[in-house]
Amino acid sequence: MSEDVGRFTFCVAAIIENENNEILLLKRAPGNFPENIWDVVGGRVEQFEDPFEGLNREIIEETGIKDFEIYKAIDVFHWYQSESFRDMIGITFWCKTKSNDVLLSDEHSEYRWLKPEKALVISEHHIVTSNIKQFIIEKKRLGLY
Repeated sequence: MSEDVGRFTFCVAAIIENENNEILLLKRAPGNFPENIWDVVGGRVEQFEDPFEGLNREIIEETGIKDFEIYKAIDVFHWYQSESFRDMIGITFWCKTKSNDVLLSDEHSEYRWLKPEKALVISEHHIVTSNIKQFIIEKKRLGLY
């Protein structure tokens, strides 16, 4: 039995919405697992790091966007990264920004601001698809869609 059984990594993700009601998708660069897929902003929370600090760090590192608001949690996700004992558990937050300017990190090769329905069309990863669907559901629930 592996020493990793019973351990998991905690992640945070962000659906970032601009003033045009578009959301930001980032394309994973070759060599970054899972590569060449459209993704939302996110990553692992470091040990002893507050989840909100981790979310802030990931948004700034991956997009260069510093002026944003964390609006609310909208989804919880779980998946296995390549092996059945490598659990990834996370929370996706709806964030808002007035900025459309993105400065990509080396983790990503391109970005797009898209209406949520169009983002669903290019989404290939089940977690990203779930995040976008939950975003749409929450906007409808609040009468904002």
